[in-house]
Amino acid sequence: MKFFIRARVLLSWLFFSVFMISKVYNQSILGFKPLDVAHDYNGNCSNLNNIKNYHIINFNASVKNDETAGMNINQSKVPLEQPFEVEYQCLSDEIYCNRIKTSFEKIPGYFTRALDIYTPIKIRLNIFSFSNSQTRNTNDALAITSPPPYLVLKDSINGWPFSYPLTLIKQLNTNVEIQYSPGEDDCDIEIDINTDQMGNYEYFTGMLAHEILHGMGIYYLIQPLSSMLPDFGVSTDIVVPPLDVTKNENPQQGDEFEIKYFLPPSIYEKNFVDLKKIIKYDGNPSENYHFFNEDYYRIIKDVLVSCNIHHPIQTEIENQCLQQLNTDINNWKGYPVAHNFYQASISQNSVGFLTQEGEIIKLQTYENEYTGDFFHISTPYDCESKVKCTIEEKTDQHKLPYGPDFVMYSKYYLLDLTAEEKIALCSPNNNYGLLGDGIVHMLTTMGWTEKGHPPNDKLYYVIMEDELKTLNLVDSIYPSNDHINITNGNNINVESIHLPSSSSSNFILQNFLWTFLSIQIFFTFFVFLIY
Repeated sequence: MKFFIRARVLLSWLFFSVFMISKVYNQSILGFKPLDVAHDYNGNCSNLNNIKNYHIINFNASVKNDETAGMNINQSKVPLEQPFEVEYQCLSDEIYCNRIKTSFEKIPGYFTRALDIYTPIKIRLNIFSFSNSQTRNTNDALAITSPPPYLVLKDSINGWPFSYPLTLIKQLNTNVEIQYSPGEDDCDIEIDINTDQMGNYEYFTGMLAHEILHGMGIYYLIQPLSSMLPDFGVSTDIVVPPLDVTKNENPQQGDEFEIKYFLPPSIYEKNFVDLKKIIKYDGNPSENYHFFNEDYYRIIKDVLVSCNIHHPIQTEIENQCLQQLNTDINNWKGYPVAHNFYQASISQNSVGFLTQEGEIIKLQTYENEYTGDFFHISTPYDCESKVKCTIEEKTDQHKLPYGPDFVMYSKYYLLDLTAEEKIALCSPNNNYGLLGDGIVHMLTTMGWTEKGHPPNDKLYYVIMEDELKTLNLVDSIYPSNDHINITNGNNINVESIHLPSSSSSNFILQNFLWTFLSIQIFFTFFVFLIY
């Protein structure tokens, strides 16, 4: 009897130990799905809807064992010759489907020429007539891309969290293994292609590369607050990190908005710099040229709001919640930064992307017009607005001055040319062909690995759903800059930039817990042997 009591006690203790460890690691990872990206008939690219809903998606995490916990797993990976697993859904005339299939054939080669990709990216291409579709029949876009889910990571124990696209995360070393959801609908990038707008064009390789690059991380999440919460009287001239807000339409009782919390901006947006400030101070190293700072990023901790409100407002509780949100936003230390970025976003030649190689790639903005076009590279010439460009109207497209990163301009140019003909005309000296050096370096700055370079061996820490508000934010977000010189052209050279070294932190908590569990198991069996 004494033996059984002791055994039950020991087994209970063992199960408790396992339970405690499983509670630490069996958590949901914070992830969300951004909006679709639409490219209309004229090539203009934008978010599909005016209301910015970020649909939260849960991913589960599992513990890595002791042998893999400290490994840089990418060191042992082999770059793929075929980095894309493509699925075609052809719901239209075969002639259109064959054009897309033929255009896609050379896509893998262009990407593997520039990047080492270790884990396949799943792409679904849906080719159909939008006008005959129930879901797309009101849209005249040529292509609509559904980006991958974004998960929140940090690149050191005490680092700052940023949102990363799943396509990139699959290539990175993470402190926990992410359990991806299998199923028929499991794909990383989904592109709807409208046969109504394909016309007689045959060459869509550039278009497909453009949309895939959006899905690989050249995509923005920040938005004007008034776009996320329209018609509620919130500030109209600030651009804020993504807000988890969902609109539930109800014609009878009024639309309901479920507001939860702010999410970290993307790793892409982390690298935005103020071009006008660089020019003003002539690259003085005492200046910080990044648009966003710690005060801006602290919105995830400083502005806490969770409530449901209707439009129009129906109760005093809803009104008080909205007032509290406005008060918190106005008192937020990052408000001036958010306002400054809004002003820059409605000015030409104002926003750039700083690469780790020292280039500054100018992003697309227009004068006195907010378009949110910063997920495109600026043309070498200025346009009056998103829909009005005199130089393009008066000039044959084949004679426009293009640059090396033409594939990520905000419009589809030269659809009558093959990809090889475009490269020869626009930028014959590109090292990587269709993908200009600037595009490749934007990707590597976010975490991708350039072809033939050492793999990204940094260790990234996955943020769980309940961790965001309790993060210990200690490390500096940005390194210090040496002197910056401005040169002519779309790419602005930066002479020298000190980059932070990769984190050397270990899995202290994980190792402790696994050691603790091992001791418990050993102790349990030892007692069984004695008794």
